[in-house]
Amino acid sequence: MRTCDLCGHTAFRPRPFFYILEGQRLQGMQCQNCELVFLDPQPTPAQLERLYGKEYFTERPNYDRTAQDRKFIEEGAKLDLSQPRADKFTDYMMRHYPGRRFRYLEVGCGPGYTLKSLQSLGWETHGLEISAHAADFARRELGLPVVTGNIETTEDFQENQFDLAYLGDVLEHLLSPSAAVAKFGRILAPGGLLVLALPSVLNLPSMRAGFALYSALGRQRRMDIPPYHLYEFTPTTIRKLLDKHKFEVVDLLNPVKKPQQIRLGGNPVEQAGKLLGQYPTYWLNQLTGRFGDRMFVVAKNGK
Repeated sequence: MRTCDLCGHTAFRPRPFFYILEGQRLQGMQCQNCELVFLDPQPTPAQLERLYGKEYFTERPNYDRTAQDRKFIEEGAKLDLSQPRADKFTDYMMRHYPGRRFRYLEVGCGPGYTLKSLQSLGWETHGLEISAHAADFARRELGLPVVTGNIETTEDFQENQFDLAYLGDVLEHLLSPSAAVAKFGRILAPGGLLVLALPSVLNLPSMRAGFALYSALGRQRRMDIPPYHLYEFTPTTIRKLLDKHKFEVVDLLNPVKKPQQIRLGGNPVEQAGKLLGQYPTYWLNQLTGRFGDRMFVVAKNGK
């Protein structure tokens, strides 16, 4: 019997969306106790390996306005890696912890460009990447200590080895986010920081309304992308997960994408509904800091 990865309960209710993977239906479900949303059944490890093979970097459609393989891998030739790359994570750490030299682990480091650039701050940088294609590039071309593997199964890291770890759009892809956070409780030193960037699309008022409408009509929506996200988090469920493993939330930002940046999947009616819902949500988020479709979370290891 399947149990909730967050709270261990077994009572779930279906949500009005599903994926098809290799002929198998993966249904969106929600725990009736803690409200965590996940796919049931989960893809097998072998299926995940196929999902994140070389084709993930070379042939994946531009779902998130990311670059295709040629630009993604070869962009390093055009980057100045002798200084930190500007992004939300780096900007936050430099602003809040100026001058601190971290023992740093980036999970899902890809080809390692950001990892390499952070060495300019005097950080001791390590990477973990599930894609053998990307990890090999990071080791071969950039000389980085990047392990090929999954945070849930790797045994390459020691207790208290790091005092900072970052997962950018990784946690929702894992078979057991709870097991991953528990592992960070061991490999991060006491007081070490765990930083998460992840989606929170179910936190959008428009998504809640859409779910309610589909449920009232008894309809299910087949998602038009592969099932990369095995879990969907909200500010409430991510706080519960971190608290379970004795992490204290230091900061939780909940921004929302601008309407012109959202992905417009579905039929024309659904696309129009997304746009119409995103405009008021964006302005509401600017006023309150809530109801966003993204989360940036900083948590301190309380062990």
